[in-house]
Amino acid sequence: MGFLHDTYPPPKTHIQYISIKTVEKLTYNNKILTIADIISINVVPDLNGITQNARIIQDKVVNIGLIPATITVTVLGVDLPLTLTTSLPFQEHTDCPGACPEDRLHETPLEVEGIFTQPGVPVLGVAGLELVEGILVKVILRTTLTVTRPIVVDKEGHKCDLVQHRCQPFTTPPTVTFPAPPNGNGNGVGGPTP
Repeated sequence: MGFLHDTYPPPKTHIQYISIKTVEKLTYNNKILTIADIISINVVPDLNGITQNARIIQDKVVNIGLIPATITVTVLGVDLPLTLTTSLPFQEHTDCPGACPEDRLHETPLEVEGIFTQPGVPVLGVAGLELVEGILVKVILRTTLTVTRPIVVDKEGHKCDLVQHRCQPFTTPPTVTFPAPPNGNGNGVGGPTP
C-alpha cells in the first residue's frame, strides 16, 4: 500500500475575494469636508498583514478575513493629505463540489486584482441617526484553492479514502466561530490624520 494525497476536486483558480469598507465623514480641524472637496483617493493594502481564516464545509470553501490598508485622501484647501489606517473586511464562499469538511485546504497567497473607490456613497453616520456621504473602498483579491484528501492505494492500484465516512451528510448545518484577529487588527478604529 502507498500513501498519497489525491487532489479532489481539481484545483480552483482565480478565486476572487472582495473586500468592502465605507469611510464615513472626513474631518480636518473640526470642519466636516464634503465629497466635492476630494481631489484624489489612494488605497494601499498591506498584504503581509492580512488575517484570514478558511474552512471547508460540504461542497464549499468559506474564507473570511481582514486586510490592513492605508487610505490617503487629498482634499482641496488642505496642505497635507488626510491618512486613515484601517482594516477592510472580506468574505467569500467558493463552490467546490465533492469537498468534505475533513479534506485539506491549500491556498496560494492573496494577490490584489483591483482597487476601486467611490466617493459620495450615503452611509449611516457615527450616531446611526443620519445619512452622511462616505467613500466606498473595494479591493478585489485573487487566490488559488486546492482541496486534497489522503488516500491509500493498494498493490492493484485501487484507491481507498482513509476516512470512510468523510462525506456523510450532516443533520444540522455546521457553526464555525473563527478566532479574533491578532493584535486587534480590524477594529476599524482610527480617524483621519493630516
